[in-house]
Amino acid sequence: MSRLFAAEWSRLFSRRVTLVTLVLIGGLLAVLTFGFTLTRSTPTPDEIESAKVNAASAAEVWDSNVDRCGKVQSGLENAEPNEHFPRGCDYGSRPTPESMLQYGFSFHRQWPSLFYTAAIVLAVAGFVLGASFVGVEWSSGGMANLLLWAPRRGAVLGAKLLAACAGVGLISLVYLTLWTAAFMAVAAGNGTVSQMTGGEFGSLVLTGVRVVLLAVAGTALGFAIASLGRHTSTALGVGMAYLLIYELGALILFGVIQTVDYSQHYRLSSYISAWLTKGFTFDTDAACSGCVPAAGFSGSWQQGGLVIAAVVALLVMAAFVSMHRRDAR
Repeated sequence: MSRLFAAEWSRLFSRRVTLVTLVLIGGLLAVLTFGFTLTRSTPTPDEIESAKVNAASAAEVWDSNVDRCGKVQSGLENAEPNEHFPRGCDYGSRPTPESMLQYGFSFHRQWPSLFYTAAIVLAVAGFVLGASFVGVEWSSGGMANLLLWAPRRGAVLGAKLLAACAGVGLISLVYLTLWTAAFMAVAAGNGTVSQMTGGEFGSLVLTGVRVVLLAVAGTALGFAIASLGRHTSTALGVGMAYLLIYELGALILFGVIQTVDYSQHYRLSSYISAWLTKGFTFDTDAACSGCVPAAGFSGSWQQGGLVIAAVVALLVMAAFVSMHRRDAR
């Protein structure tokens, strides 16, 4: 198994599609970094002082709203007519002086959206790399030749899957590290990095771990679908069909019948959002005085991770079963 893994690991990083993918995502990082460099600006002392005053005022309102919402939803107070509250008393982040400076680039304020962007890039790259890594083996006849040398079907497919996932995991880790360092360097010009607390840096690291794991899941998903269809184009076709027909199509369909929130239960993107953002909430249009509407959907990052893992595990198991039951031609 170790020899198979070493061979597949070497093959993964010698493939042209891997090198092209690395160049593309590296180029994207360079373009985005340059773009954010152009928007970087250092606030003046007067602007900082004004932001502090505005943040203090906004924070008082935020604290009052959260306190009032908590008391009403816990039953300590009654809601006034036409008084409504967000689900979970989620009023967003507490206002800070930096959040009042809504211009230029701020790593402190914008790093979550940067990481979510990286997650999309790496998950798509992983899906393509995983699909092409095994798909080209089936379509070219390389899998049949390999099985003549190593007839253990499960071990062969497992080594390929492990190499693909480990390779994409390493690529994602290195890329995300460079991604973070590049944007921190951009932000260093206006001193926003130093304003992050230890807890915020811890949240950044944990989000980075979730991004890497999502990329690995995307790799396994593409690998499994391509193995089942025995062609790279099968995985790419299934992926595009799912996004265009199911994700977008279901959104339009349920929007027409005015139950958009219902579709969120059955869309993988909802659970991916929950996984990345540590929670997902879809608010309905239904009004509810002093309470949360019964309709709608909300989930934690744990629920999102379990659903993603279940989908990936189901397809990977199907790929291994198919490998054992079908011929290798």
